Amino acid sequence: MRFKAALLLIILIPGLALAQGPEQEIRAKTKKFTDAIVSKDLSVLDDVFEKDTADIYYDINEGPLVGFDRLKRVWTAAVTNYTISKFEFGDDMKVWINGEEATQVGTWTQTQVSKGGQSKDIRGRATILWRKRNGQWKVWHYHASITPTRMPRQQQGTVPSEAFVVPAASGVPSGGVLLPRYATPA
Repeated sequence: MRFKAALLLIILIPGLALAQGPEQEIRAKTKKFTDAIVSKDLSVLDDVFEKDTADIYYDINEGPLVGFDRLKRVWTAAVTNYTISKFEFGDDMKVWINGEEATQVGTWTQTQVSKGGQSKDIRGRATILWRKRNGQWKVWHYHASITPTRMPRQQQGTVPSEAFVVPAASGVPSGGVLLPRYATPA
């Protein structure tokens, strides 16, 4: 009897170790997606995203992108106009599972190299909504944005030269100074 139980465990344990829960499946698909984008393999889009024409995505360059075909055109342009030499999610990525739906949030980094050879590092944040259909987790919505650059600590609270002043009576809460987009108020 013990021999049969031990044999059964030897057979089952490798299968259990390979089994993935929903969070691990989503993390694996996310890694597969970022690796494929770096290698310019857009076939990954078919595996990761739903093909519903009503799905809406907000990308860093434009949005809303309505439908899978529009999403595919934007990613095609991205890997055609640039070499994306690095694309990965940060260690802060979180995934919450709620039955057949999941929410993923976290930061990402990407290095884009233009055709002229200029390299640009981009840091951003993303919220990604997944749902499981026909046994597969697929993205049906995401919103990605670039993380604003913060001014160095010693400069925070100073007014950048590109800021402009509006009368304090205008109701602007900064006391009359309207800061440009992405500036860090004091």
